[in-house]
Amino acid sequence: MQVVTKIFLEQLDMHCHENEWFASMDQSLHEVTAAEASWTNSGSSNSIWQIVNHLIFWNEDVIHRIKGSENPHKPKSNEETFGNPGDPEDEKEWTRTVQRLNEVMNQLKAVIAVLEDEKLNTLYAPNRYSIERLLSNIMMHDSYHIGQIILLRKLQSSWDGAW
Repeated sequence: MQVVTKIFLEQLDMHCHENEWFASMDQSLHEVTAAEASWTNSGSSNSIWQIVNHLIFWNEDVIHRIKGSENPHKPKSNEETFGNPGDPEDEKEWTRTVQRLNEVMNQLKAVIAVLEDEKLNTLYAPNRYSIERLLSNIMMHDSYHIGQIILLRKLQSSWDGAW
């Protein structure tokens, strides 16, 4: 039995779909409109849309790292991973963006599911840290940004709380 891999899969399901100790990614984005997704707090923060773009980028990057492949998207800075704030009138593009996030999270789940526990201790690249630490970091990263999404929704009065 793959004990550690199973824990990572459970953690991924929790932060994506289950509302236990904190709201899930699903709940944080539930019924968010394009206008809400593109809203910023007087330009001092990233929009929800930008945060979702950022989550897509970094989770795809982790998939590439685990697979040992090169990420074709090479931003010059972390700020570039957020992209533009989104179009408040473009519901179709916002829906596609959320669907893309879900696809990436499902791909990450599939990549984790085939990992052997022993593989988790290997370095994902020379002079880097282990795949286990990489997975732990991305899940904490995602949870941090889920909190930001909820805070933005509270600031815009679009958050109706836990399900």
